[in-house]
Amino acid sequence: MGHSSQSGHVILRSQATPGVLAPDLATAGVGIKLRSGGLATNRELLIPDAEIGGGRDIADAYLGASSWSGDYEFYPRMNSLATLLKAAFGSVATTHPTDPDTTETHTFTPIDNATLPLLSIEEYIGSGLETYNYTDAVVNTLHFECEANGYLTGTCGLIAKKQIAGATPTATPVYDNLPMIVGTNVTVTYDGVQLPAKSFSFDLNNNVADDDFRLGSFYLGDLTAKRREITMGVSIRPSDSDLWRQATYGQVAATQVGGIATKKECIITMQTYEVIPDSSPTAYYSLSIPVPLSVIKPYSFGPSGDDVLENDLEIQAIRPDPATPALTAIIQSDVAVIA
Repeated sequence: MGHSSQSGHVILRSQATPGVLAPDLATAGVGIKLRSGGLATNRELLIPDAEIGGGRDIADAYLGASSWSGDYEFYPRMNSLATLLKAAFGSVATTHPTDPDTTETHTFTPIDNATLPLLSIEEYIGSGLETYNYTDAVVNTLHFECEANGYLTGTCGLIAKKQIAGATPTATPVYDNLPMIVGTNVTVTYDGVQLPAKSFSFDLNNNVADDDFRLGSFYLGDLTAKRREITMGVSIRPSDSDLWRQATYGQVAATQVGGIATKKECIITMQTYEVIPDSSPTAYYSLSIPVPLSVIKPYSFGPSGDDVLENDLEIQAIRPDPATPALTAIIQSDVAVIA
């Protein structure tokens, strides 16, 4: 009998104690609906070199140390996304306005500490093929993208220290069934002006080191985050050369190259068509990502035949002032507690 991938489930839960699976994963965790993906085992079969006096065949082999990593591809919904952002950024503050308003605002800020928050994960594969519990998982990468006539999609790259097979699966996962977002409700603003964007992408990379294997153990000793990278991409059809001059020459008014790059705020906003029930004033499920200072990387127009000119802008987030975070992410929903 075959096993359909769609029969499985994935549950995420913030983990309080290193090395200890979240005890309430089944009851307090959030089920994330996935388009595809899962964590894979990274393990080698250790084969000895050929020896003088030995035969022509491999005499023996042992199994080496292990780690687990992979990508989850999904349509971002604000409940499960909040759990991923909490793990990817590290810090979250939640505010709730006066009742009876049901709107909750979660503001996520990247931490400077190299130790990221941990997740416990349950993966139920197929219709009972296998059930894994993962302990000490971290969010290494987070990617969003959307086209004007498409859905907002996300990809999350995770690394976990430990996997246990044969776990008891959660019978009835609590799924995140909040609404999805489409391109007609996504905007990209640069320096206070909405860009005529055909598509956008956002990438956060924590650059977690996943090679800290230690003598006497099968598992990673630590998952340390290195230099953080934050980039955005926008596809536009330019109506003037202002952005090109700013990116390539350094200033909008420049007519030749200079050495100082212009740094401006970039804000990506995404929201649903659906209103948060009982919100007053009316509010929508939404995610906004304000980046206080960013630089557009130099690019060329690249004319070709009778094609309409179109450029893919790559925008680099920078942080010259340690007192100001490189970015924040703000979720608005009706979920008060993040899993």
